[in-house]
Amino acid sequence: MKPTILKSSLRLAAAAALAVAQVASWAADGYVTTNEAKLDAIFSQAGFAAADKIDIRFNSQTSIIDASLTSIDSFAEWDKMAGLAVNFDAPVVNMFFVDKVRWCGDPGTNIVGCADTPGNLMALDSSWAAHASLGGNLLGHELAHNLGLGHVLPNNGSNLMNPTLSTSFALTAAQITTILSSALVQSDAQGKFITIQPIAVLAAAPVPEPSTWAMLLLGGVLLAGATRGRRSGLGQA
Repeated sequence: MKPTILKSSLRLAAAAALAVAQVASWAADGYVTTNEAKLDAIFSQAGFAAADKIDIRFNSQTSIIDASLTSIDSFAEWDKMAGLAVNFDAPVVNMFFVDKVRWCGDPGTNIVGCADTPGNLMALDSSWAAHASLGGNLLGHELAHNLGLGHVLPNNGSNLMNPTLSTSFALTAAQITTILSSALVQSDAQGKFITIQPIAVLAAAPVPEPSTWAMLLLGGVLLAGATRGRRSGLGQA
């Protein structure tokens, strides 16, 4: 049975389950792939009136270090993640990128994303979010859950909200009306927009890239050389 009450007082949506059986994993830790262009395309598709097209805006990426949250396996972990959301009470979507999502109301083996429906919290399998053809639709699917859309059951052709992820992302007029009524859709002089806060979940502090280490080592060599030079000068005096 799925929970009906979270710390966020929101109903949890089921994740998008993929029909494929085997997929290579791109990386070990949660890493961010925003795919803003694809999200803009989804939320400004032909069904949106010109004045209602939604611009997706990403804040600067942040990260948290918590090995227990690199895989979301239970309600307790989801609830803990909710407590780490940025500006939870603001109209900002908290998009967490993790290693794996194995729970979304119930345990599962083909879960690649999970989101509050409605709400401003989601968790994404970072490998699938980076997928060349499906990643953008995964982000769009879970964001649509945040905006109030449930799954279309059974699968309905090319609809974005089919529970099985695909490269299609059509939305019906009724679905667009629901999206536009969400408090997450804001407006300014440029038009309608949604703000997303991307958050990488890491097991440990990131290790500097080799080039960074090289610069650090080079700095040490230069500093040591400068020190030897000063000592030599003092000796001569």
